[in-house]
Amino acid sequence: MKSTSEVVALMTRISELLRLGGRIEWAECIEQYWSQLLLDTDQALSNIMMLYGGMGSINDIVLYRDGLPMIEENNELHVLLSKLYDCCVATRR
Repeated sequence: MKSTSEVVALMTRISELLRLGGRIEWAECIEQYWSQLLLDTDQALSNIMMLYGGMGSINDIVLYRDGLPMIEENNELHVLLSKLYDCCVATRR
């Protein structure tokens, strides 16, 4: 079983990357669910998983700086997002 500490670690780095790419609204959303983990873990995990899929989801984010895509940061972000989803699924079991 995955632990919530692993979920928090992933969310921390995801939030940092989102802020670097100017996606403050998404960073704040991640941080909100991060805080919720302490109060209601199951609901927070469910909320995190709902960020995925569909148009305009967290999977669609592309980070830019000065009008140019942040290639390394985007690659890292999407690897971390995949890991976060997998951790949420594993933690809920």
